[in-house]
Amino acid sequence: MYKLLPILLFAYGLAITTEDIYDNSYALIIGIDKYENVRSLDYAVKDAEDIQSMLVDKFNFQQDNIVLLKNEQATQASILQEFSNITKKANDNDRVLIFFAGHGETIDLPDGGEMGFLLPVDGDKTDLYLSAIKMEELRTLSLLSDAKHILYLVDACYGGIVSVGARGLDAESTPNYLDKITKYKSRQIISAGGRGEEVIEKAEWGHSAFTKNLLSGLRDSKADTDSDGIITVQELGTYLQKKVTIDSDNRQTPKTRNLTTDEGEFVFISGVENKRTNEISIADNQIQKDFIQSSDLKFNRDSYNSFFASLHSPFGLMIEDDRFINPKQAISFSIAISPSSSHVYGLDNTAPILLTVSPSFSIKNYLGESGDIYWHYGLVFKLLADQKEKDNSYYGFEALIGWGQIGFKGNIFPFIPIRSIKLSTGYQILFQAGENRNIDQGVQFIVAIGYKHKRSYSEGVTIYSD
Repeated sequence: MYKLLPILLFAYGLAITTEDIYDNSYALIIGIDKYENVRSLDYAVKDAEDIQSMLVDKFNFQQDNIVLLKNEQATQASILQEFSNITKKANDNDRVLIFFAGHGETIDLPDGGEMGFLLPVDGDKTDLYLSAIKMEELRTLSLLSDAKHILYLVDACYGGIVSVGARGLDAESTPNYLDKITKYKSRQIISAGGRGEEVIEKAEWGHSAFTKNLLSGLRDSKADTDSDGIITVQELGTYLQKKVTIDSDNRQTPKTRNLTTDEGEFVFISGVENKRTNEISIADNQIQKDFIQSSDLKFNRDSYNSFFASLHSPFGLMIEDDRFINPKQAISFSIAISPSSSHVYGLDNTAPILLTVSPSFSIKNYLGESGDIYWHYGLVFKLLADQKEKDNSYYGFEALIGWGQIGFKGNIFPFIPIRSIKLSTGYQILFQAGENRNIDQGVQFIVAIGYKHKRSYSEGVTIYSD
């Protein structure tokens, strides 16, 4: 079986993770509602706060690596200072995301062309050069930083930034497309609209049209058009262009641009595949890492302690250890100990109680990736010993199939927690040792109630335990 594990891993595919692409993720998030010199906005601060929450909860950004500037904090001086700070922090295998929600302005240049500005809280339209932040500062910042990927998400409409086009490598025609775009550098920007367009906010959304769809595209994975679990800037830009244009009644159309000739792309990979009812998130990142980096294959694992009862035993204890071979399937090993009456097997022994030890092997198939509900099938080997007549011993086999569910948080009684349930049915055959004589056979039913459950990565990091 051990030799088959690499085949099983490749057969079910190896999921790429954020940690495979980036060492660290940094973000500068700016939201300004209450301007000092221009018209206020309604939802820019909420836009910024929700983007921050999404990056932390969904995309593995560490809270310590995110700077959030709101309203009076977002002065020209503080924004430029944080621009400078982030260029010093990010290294050549890191990513940087900068989100701005506020006003943008564009002016015409005397000899043609135009220049775009982002307005900080103290920005003044009468003197944009001194009080605002030139869009060219974004390009300058991208050139000064060592970061592998930089993405600007600008919820403002403006013009006047120098770009080199909207597309990089083509996903369909480029061999090893994902490997290449995550290896090469990128400097990209998606803006809410162009010059002369208006940023649309609505109370029914609680957001601007741009951020509303940015959240649905990323947080709800609606921008993942090829359903591969990875959202590229090209996918995100295409999604926003379509959705924002519709929501704004054609009054604003997002634009996606590259600021340099680099052919890489900033990518989003969700760190949360499924969320259980007890708000425990499970990820399968370690399967790939272990396979690549270690000849000693290890997997994400579940362990359970359970009480159980069956047709032949009113009470028993069971320990299970599950090793995931992919996000939907686990190999389960268990051992159970229980007393049983010799009379239920039709035996006329001097001792009415038999001690039963039952090691087993089964396959669990979850209905969703790292989900709660599974069906299982397997084989149990049974060893029974007469506690008075030591020479009387028996062995047998059970073929089982059943259903189970994990993730419970309640109690059976005030002092007995319930964390999982497993129901099994099958067929049992029992023999007397030494004589190989069939002494019993028939249908078997087993109910197991788990009172302890722990889930951990193969590196030993516990992510769920009680």
